[in-house]
Amino acid sequence: MRRWLKRITPDRHTLEKLWCLKPFQRLVLDRSYWTFHRHGVTRAFALGLFIAFIPPTPLPVHLVTCVILGVLFRLNLPVLFATVFVSNPLTWLPQVVGSIWVGAKLMGLDLMPLLHALKHQNPAAHVQQLWAPLLLGSLVLGLAAAAVGYVLAQFAWRARVLYHLRRRRARSSRGAALG
Repeated sequence: MRRWLKRITPDRHTLEKLWCLKPFQRLVLDRSYWTFHRHGVTRAFALGLFIAFIPPTPLPVHLVTCVILGVLFRLNLPVLFATVFVSNPLTWLPQVVGSIWVGAKLMGLDLMPLLHALKHQNPAAHVQQLWAPLLLGSLVLGLAAAAVGYVLAQFAWRARVLYHLRRRRARSSRGAALG
């Protein structure tokens, strides 16, 4: 995974040549945003999952939030951007429906009368009733996804380190046995 991310991540010299990054070069070209260390990667993964649960809008809210929070917390930007794309046009419908359902359950709202009204009347008139459950559900699901993602990323990182350590020890023990 690390090699794949390094392969698809643009190198520093390519980014320095981009005209649109000239005003932000000092910020964006800092090595801490592009190196793959455990803390930067695992936190970026968790934050990316949280940002992915922001309800979809026509504006690039996800990407702008990624840039601002990634630079502010000095996280790995490629991992952060890649993780945010968990939320895409194929996953928006289940994400929004799930967020509304979780928000309605937490607020104690019954969605059945609203669903019947949506089916038989103008749906646009009832959309404003769905905003509060949508935002609450998105917040709760985003926090849950971030927490689970952080734990899984920490576990995967440690498992990878142990795997490489065992491989190195096995190679060194074979070399010592041959010598």
